[in-house]
Parts: sequence; C-alpha cells; structure tokens
Amino acid sequence: MDPQIKQLKAYIDEAKIIVFFGGAGVSTESGLPDYRSREGRYTKLEKQQLDPKKVMNIKYIMEHPEAFFNRPKPEQKPPEPNAAHQVLAAMEQNGKDIRVITQNVDGLHQKAGHRSVQELHGHNRTWYCMKCLREYLPEEVQRDEQNVPRCPIDNGIVRPSVVYFRENPDRKVMDRSKKAIQAADLLIIAGTSLTVNPAKNLIYHFNGKRVVVINQEAIDTKALEVDLFIKGKVGETLSKL
Repeated sequence: MDPQIKQLKAYIDEAKIIVFFGGAGVSTESGLPDYRSREGRYTKLEKQQLDPKKVMNIKYIMEHPEAFFNRPKPEQKPPEPNAAHQVLAAMEQNGKDIRVITQNVDGLHQKAGHRSVQELHGHNRTWYCMKCLREYLPEEVQRDEQNVPRCPIDNGIVRPSVVYFRENPDRKVMDRSKKAIQAADLLIIAGTSLTVNPAKNLIYHFNGKRVVVINQEAIDTKALEVDLFIKGKVGETLSKL
C-alpha cells in the first residue's frame, strides 16, 4: 500500500468523528465540471466575456431572467456518484461517524447513500418561486415563451434552491457545519480551492488532531496545519483505501 494511503487509513481508523469538507473536485470524476479549471464553468463564462460573479448572481437573475435561463449548457447524462461518494457512504454505513460538508449542489453524496450531509450552497433537487416560495420539482417547472421558469400562481420566477453570489448560505446549515467541525478529530479537505466565503472560513473552527488535504494542487489553509497532503483525484485516492 502506498505510504500516504497507509497514513490516511491510520488516521481514519483512529478517528472517532471525521468531517469531510468537499468542493467541486469531489464530483469531477462523475463528469461534472469544476469552476476554475480550463474547462470549468466560470472559465467558460469568462471566455464569453462574462463575469461569473455578475451572471451567477441573484441580481442578474431578477434583472435578466431570459439571459440567465437561456445560457448554453452542454448536454450530459445525469451524473452518478463516483468512488469518493461511494467510499464515504460505505464507511458511514459500516459504522464510521463521517459527516460530510459539501460546497456542491449535485446531491451525489445522498445518492450514494450518505446520511450526514450539510449542503453549504443549497441543492438542485427542488426549485422555488421567488415571490410566493412555492416549491417545485425540476420536472414540474413551467416556462414562459422566453423559456423563463414561472410560477403558475403568481408568475414569479422559479429558480433552483441553490445559493448564488450575493446570497448567504442557510444559517442553520452553517451552524450545523460549524458544530460538526468543532466536534471532529479528523478533518479531510478535498477537491476545493478554499476561495469562497463564508464557506472557506469554516475549517478554522477545527480543534481536532489531524488535517488531511486531497487535491490536485496545494491550497492555502493559513494557520491550519496540514498533517498529510495527497496530490491527486479524490475518488481515485479514496478508492485505494
């Protein structure tokens, strides 16, 4: 067994409570693009001379719904959980206390069977009307002649239940995430650049024993000392356990 994987396994075996803090890199092996790589979602917007922070913004949705909902999107099959999601779910199902905190909105941790998941940036499993807050499944959403999702009750814009720029994550989700990190003795940070506020600051509530980073490149954890850095894909790494 690779020495780093052996060390990771030892950390996991000795830990009573593990927090897995994941970003877009956790789902790239499921075919979902990340944000800042060459083929990332934001990189593609920038190539079209569009500022991601302005386009993926609640103000832009309200002022330019036609442009927002008619952005070109690549055709792809519904994503399936990869080894990262599956290994974590299997560990939980076998009695390991692993609490997932994710910046992703794809729901793949739950689809793999994981029960303890905090979604910092919401999810796309439901949509809701911005006027009356009525909730809809994506397949129930009705669109007007401009292809803008509309509520049949008050004609309000219907949007995904995700957190966009200029919106704050759900306070209850943030509180539960903070408490989970404070209770953990092992923190695994994976597939994230740690650049998005306020999510990136959650890790500094960790007072446990070990910190592991699994990422394609090193990240700045500032005052948080990293005990083990594994350079590579998250699913590929976890599957070696």
